[in-house]
Amino acid sequence: MHELHRAEYLQALGVSSYRPRFLLPLAPTPQQATLPPPPEDVPASDPLPQAVAQVMSEVSVPPSPPAEAGTAQEERGRETSASGQSADVTPSAGPAVEPFVLSCWWLGDTLLAVDGHQPGAALPVQSLFDNIVRALGWHQLPRDREQLRWPLTENRFAAAAAESDARDTCSSWLEAASARRPVNSIWLMGRQAQAYCSPVRLDGPVTEWKGTRILATPGLSELLQAPERKRDLWLLLRQTYPQQCQA
Repeated sequence: MHELHRAEYLQALGVSSYRPRFLLPLAPTPQQATLPPPPEDVPASDPLPQAVAQVMSEVSVPPSPPAEAGTAQEERGRETSASGQSADVTPSAGPAVEPFVLSCWWLGDTLLAVDGHQPGAALPVQSLFDNIVRALGWHQLPRDREQLRWPLTENRFAAAAAESDARDTCSSWLEAASARRPVNSIWLMGRQAQAYCSPVRLDGPVTEWKGTRILATPGLSELLQAPERKRDLWLLLRQTYPQQCQA
């Protein structure tokens, strides 16, 4: 089996593939496997192919369709496109998603904030989030934090994950997290959090979901790179939390 195919099969089965490049301590001495005899020593009745050329010659390759048949198929394809119907269309899972990181903060039973950003962004997002929380008077609430990276595992042999995979995984994670630790509000901050984490369609800046308010806000990285957007965020917070923003 080709090494690439072997790695793909093991990855699909959830088996980690590892092969040391040198002899490990206390490992048994490797032994050479028995090789098949040379081609000239193989009996005529042996079904084993004697050369790669023989293998290729035995592979059945379907003949190319005649020019007239190909033209007819193209004509039928044009007619199908014109009528808007297609019998053999495979739905696409969507374009591949660039890697991203979701930073998540819990503030007691009050808030779950999910901020999406590109990996490796060296910006003081934690300080900005702390300032926002302090402005609302929530800085003394019990706090917990975790990160979710997409893709969950990086495998150069596997195809890039599509948008539908990211949406299913991240939205399922948010639903499970909300059921495990219910909160009054959820902030989806940034494009990645809003596109892949929301369990429902976002109809505007504020969406109700099972008694929880979901706020779609700019990401922390975006606020740091475009400070003028902080005013829009503050206006949204004042409308949503008037008592906390009285000062």
